[in-house]
Amino acid sequence: MQVNILGLSAVAFFILFSTSFLLILFVKTEAS
Repeated sequence: MQVNILGLSAVAFFILFSTSFLLILFVKTEAS
């Protein structure tokens, strides 16, 4: 079975981006 590297990297990047965005949002709300 061939693994779609582009798809996996896209999913990983999306997960990292969403988690970092939520972290920044949480820190901003906690700071203020």
